[in-house]
Formats: sequence, structure tokens, C-alpha cells
Amino acid sequence: AYIQDTYWNVGFLRYYEVKQIPNFLLAAPTIMLGSWAAWCYVATNPWHCLTLGLARRETGRGMADSCAKPSVGFSSPAVFVYIVHSTALLIFGTFCMHIQVLTRLLGSSSPVLYWFSAHLLHTHEPLLQDKEPSTSRAAPPLDEPSSESPFPAWNGNENPVLRLLKNWRQSSVLTQWLLGYALSYWLLGLALHCNFFPWT
Repeated sequence: AYIQDTYWNVGFLRYYEVKQIPNFLLAAPTIMLGSWAAWCYVATNPWHCLTLGLARRETGRGMADSCAKPSVGFSSPAVFVYIVHSTALLIFGTFCMHIQVLTRLLGSSSPVLYWFSAHLLHTHEPLLQDKEPSTSRAAPPLDEPSSESPFPAWNGNENPVLRLLKNWRQSSVLTQWLLGYALSYWLLGLALHCNFFPWT
């Protein structure tokens, strides 16, 4: 648009200046998390992404692969449209917008950052895994709702995020990074934005 071009200096690579390095650092975790989410999804579902989800393999091996794919969760085919939307916003925001609003743009218009963070915590955090053989049990069928906790070793009334925060030193580096970034962004944003300091 004319106003953005003339008065706000919005355009392809126009924001790539040395004085904007702090804003790029502010957006770097979001860029990294969004890129990682897209990469993991494409690596898990290459055929689905290559065909845009419109074609299915007819070979026996392809059918076996498609049966092995989860029908729910971050790697499911239903997430594809969200990944495309999030990746398009990520690319456009990184190269054509003021970079400091990228976190707000992706955080408010796509659930992928939140889903991928939860996926990482659920699959890579040892504190969220049930290690005791006496309490291990088969997962309930996906089509039946369950009132049980998704983390069998825990009290069903306890919030898993609060449990991770209480056990900060025992949690993995990835968990500390994800929770540390989310909490610091929230606290700093709350303090700075409410006091009229620049914050996205």
C-alpha cells in the first residue's frame, strides 16, 4: 500500500538495517520455532506436503506408510493447512514487514507455534513420560474421550506446566528454553508495554 511504502518504509528487505538488530533478536525465537515446526512437519509427511494433500499413494508401501501416520497430533495430515498458513506468514513477515511484529502476527493468527511447543514438550520431556512399569498402561482409543490424565504418573488435577516449573532443574534444556522464553516474553512484554516502552 502507498501509505506503508511511503511513511512506514515497509517493503521487501527494507527493514534489514544494522539499527534493527535488537528487533531481529526479539523475533529470532519465533522465527526459529516456526521454521523448526515447518521442517519437522515436512520431514514427517514429505509425500503429503509434496502433493499438497491432494493425492495418495496407491502402492502397498505407500498405503502402509499412510496407515502408520498418526490421525491426531502435530504430525497428522489435518495440520497441513495450518503449517502452510503459518509458514507463509513467517516468510512474508520475515522479509516484508517490520520484524518486531512477527511474534504478535504468528502468535495471534496461527496455533502452530503453540501446538509445536506442546508437541516438543510431550515428546522430548522426560518428566512428562510415565517411567514406572507398574503404572504403564495402553492408551485409550483415539475416538473415545477419556477423563484420565494424559500423563498417567501425575495427579489428574495438576497442571503439567506448573509441574515442569516446580521441577525446573530436572527438566530438559529444551523444556527450559521453551518455558523460559514464553515466561520472559510474557513478563517483559507486560512490564514494558504497560509502561509505553516499545514492545510487540
